[in-house]
Amino acid sequence: MNGLSQRIVDYIAELMPLYTFQFADGHDCALSLVDGTLLMPVDESSTEREEGWIAVLWQGDAQRRSEVPGPLLAYQAALRCAELHGIGRIPAEVGAHRHILLTRLREICGDLLHIEMATRI
Repeated sequence: MNGLSQRIVDYIAELMPLYTFQFADGHDCALSLVDGTLLMPVDESSTEREEGWIAVLWQGDAQRRSEVPGPLLAYQAALRCAELHGIGRIPAEVGAHRHILLTRLREICGDLLHIEMATRI
């Protein structure tokens, strides 16, 4: 799979140390290192416009599956990652790191990321 959903999952999987890459059910996925939740791309190739939906297997359990908008999930993950990396740093450094993460996310999601990017704390 090579669509928007996969690109969002790949982005989240790079947000170490909160997530890592995991191969599951024939897909490249993101695995939460906090609680074991597995994030899988959703195939949207048959839709008119990709929206980047992500399948969430809560604590990796396929019986507890939800589908959520990937841009919003990735936005929250990026903010948590910036906060974690910002421990002990000055606010300007945290803001700069957050800006880098969110700019990259905006490049992936485009106009689907409706949340204004915050560059200051």
